[in-house]
Amino acid sequence: MKDHKRYYIISCWLVCQATLCCAQEPDSTSVLDKVTVTGAGKRNSFSGSVPSQTLDRRTLNQLNVLSVGDAAKYFSGVLVKDYGGAGGLKTVSVRSLGASHTGVLYDGIPVSDVQTGQTDLGRYSSNFIQSLDIYQANGTRLPATARSFASASLLSMVSKSFQPSTAAREWFAGLRQGSFGFWQPYAGLSLPAGKQVSVQLNTEFTRSKGNYPLYIENGPLSYAAKRINSGLDSWQGEANVLKVFNDSSTLQVKLFNYASGRGLPGSIALYTQRSNQRLRNDDQFMQARYRKDDHKGLSILIAGKYNYSFTRYTDPDFQNNAGGLDNRYRQREFYFSAAVSKTLGWFTASVASDIEYNTLRSNTANFAFPKRTSLWNNAAVVFNKGLWEITGSTLLTTIMDQTRTGATSADRNKITPSLSVAFRPGSNSPFLLRTFYKEVYRMPTFNDLYYILVGNSNLRPEFARQYNAGAVYSKQSDGAIRSLQFSVDGYVNSIRDKIVAVPGQNLFVWTMLNLGKVNMKGVDLTAEINGKLAKSVTWFARIAYTWQQATDRTDKTAASYGDRIPYTPDHSGSGLLSFTWKRWNAGSSVLFSSSRYS
Repeated sequence: MKDHKRYYIISCWLVCQATLCCAQEPDSTSVLDKVTVTGAGKRNSFSGSVPSQTLDRRTLNQLNVLSVGDAAKYFSGVLVKDYGGAGGLKTVSVRSLGASHTGVLYDGIPVSDVQTGQTDLGRYSSNFIQSLDIYQANGTRLPATARSFASASLLSMVSKSFQPSTAAREWFAGLRQGSFGFWQPYAGLSLPAGKQVSVQLNTEFTRSKGNYPLYIENGPLSYAAKRINSGLDSWQGEANVLKVFNDSSTLQVKLFNYASGRGLPGSIALYTQRSNQRLRNDDQFMQARYRKDDHKGLSILIAGKYNYSFTRYTDPDFQNNAGGLDNRYRQREFYFSAAVSKTLGWFTASVASDIEYNTLRSNTANFAFPKRTSLWNNAAVVFNKGLWEITGSTLLTTIMDQTRTGATSADRNKITPSLSVAFRPGSNSPFLLRTFYKEVYRMPTFNDLYYILVGNSNLRPEFARQYNAGAVYSKQSDGAIRSLQFSVDGYVNSIRDKIVAVPGQNLFVWTMLNLGKVNMKGVDLTAEINGKLAKSVTWFARIAYTWQQATDRTDKTAASYGDRIPYTPDHSGSGLLSFTWKRWNAGSSVLFSSSRYS
């Protein structure tokens, strides 16, 4: 195993923010229907019974990150696996549980990939996000989709358009340029489109040659070179329509498209780095979300989604009778969710039911053509009175697979509970104590079960347990330090039946087995400070730090027993400091990590 050195990434910026609004119509008098509009202020992430963190639009601008995957690196407890620069796969593992245990929401609706079980956050531009939130265990607002209770943690993206505001016309545009032929123009437009209807259009194009320099060490024959076949062209576009009805209920419809083509650089052998492998992705989805909250404490949420994903991998140099590889995969997803909650005094009760149907097709020989029907049914209760907040939920997960050829995984049913408790020592106390416990049940992916030669249809789902205890300090004032917020949480996690790849018939043919058991422990620390230097000069600082240890507990007789899990550093974190004067903003951010094993 290799011990990589710690690394630091520091960025600085100096920007001027401005908003251009179109001219308003001349003043006139009219009678309008009564409409209740809720604002979109920054969520207080230091007040919940479960740990959560937020990066709002202002902070995202200050970080100047390219994608949601880059922004997630600034959360404590989060490890982003970045597989190579612009356009590279970016997955999020929270508290060392693995990317497959992290749920992703876009405007409250799940984002998924049943083929691999991992969501590539590099495909989602930070330019179009109003806020990015991460929750341990469950989200904090009811009603919510049942599937959002099925993951160990939740990463929630909220788009700019998902605000009930239809009055303003705005547009923005920008251009980023970087090393190795990197160019990224982007633009967005928001405008009214009728009575209480707003439309937003966003687009972004990325091009990168990726021809970074490298040095090949080979004694007296060492030489400098540049990476080849690592270029990228990608385009992301989305359209959002938001309708606010007279009863203050909202309907949001989103159309999303991502298309990319990239080269896949190969290894260097015999002084040659020839590679003609190419990867193409085309992803589109359409989703709709309706929510209604009435004054009697009743809330209704209805959501639906259709997703289509196409992947094509080509390798003309592969030696076979067909003259190379041309593998194509098509994945379709149909999703529907309905949830309702009712608040009666100190109690809020909610029930939710989700159904999802997935198919995967391919042109490869002996492919299984799997289909999956997934059902999630959840019941949740929140008690909130005075100094106490208690939340409990019970989730029933049902998974049913079908295949055209080969063996099929058995049907699965599992009930998983969760419980969180928060206590404030006094009504005006700045301190909050909290704890939670949750069980998580993760079904193997299509690749785990049915990938040719490697898949194993007899795999059992992974089962995880989470324990957390922490404390929060939150204080507001009118002095030079306007707010000070601090949280520290300790946790212990464990995974049973972890799915790992092991050699099968020989070192060239591997298979998937339930051989793994991993224990994790750690501490997450997050602090935010807002201050004021003068009447028009403010400053903001944010620190996130994580200490964690994830160790192999599979086999006491194995040489690897007790070893660290690869790519998991013991220490990691981030820092941000910014100053604002009128519309000018300047600051610096830093990412750091200790050594890790690979």
